[in-house]
Amino acid sequence: MDGTVYEALGKYVDSLSNSLYLGATRGRVYLEGEPVTPEDVRLSLFFSGKSIEISSLWGRKKHGALYLRGSPKVRFRSGRIELLFLTRMGHVLVRLRAGRGFAKVLANTASQCSGGIGSLWVRG
Repeated sequence: MDGTVYEALGKYVDSLSNSLYLGATRGRVYLEGEPVTPEDVRLSLFFSGKSIEISSLWGRKKHGALYLRGSPKVRFRSGRIELLFLTRMGHVLVRLRAGRGFAKVLANTASQCSGGIGSLWVRG
């Protein structure tokens, strides 16, 4: 395993131990309209008290990882949940394959977030 995997696992374990686990679903992440994850990657979502955190690790031969943190806007359209984050790198759109019930959970959780500029970390 390369450093990407270890770094991503560290962020994931930190989220597990210091945050409330919201769930996991499949989806894709875009930065300024360009995909930064493979299609249909598994995304784990957490609530840290001030923000929503999303982490993902993918690939068998070519590893990749993502960690996103911030206060998103949440909407449900056409059977998908969309989370829109503002980060220093730009606008990040997360499209999730999940139902309206999970969208309500995320919208309620996002309303508890404190706002501000989020952060995005992507490798691979």
